[in-house]
Amino acid sequence: MSEQAHTAVTVPEPTPEVAAQLLDVVADHSVDHALSDIERMIARLRADAVEAAEAREVLRNTPAAVLREALRLRAAARIGATR
Repeated sequence: MSEQAHTAVTVPEPTPEVAAQLLDVVADHSVDHALSDIERMIARLRADAVEAAEAREVLRNTPAAVLREALRLRAAARIGATR
């Protein structure tokens, strides 16, 4: 997303028009930040989905005996860590 040019506002005296201008600047800035945050969140979710798909594929291609042994070793490690 491109950065929008900030609107320069000079404030000779506080008037309703000046206040409205300032609110417009703040609103534009907040929307830009919100959209940027949403874009980052979507990118992170997509990356997580790709990683999850890769993990599922690895699990599908791993023999059951290897998975059982891994679970057994993990359980043994947990038991050993609590002693």
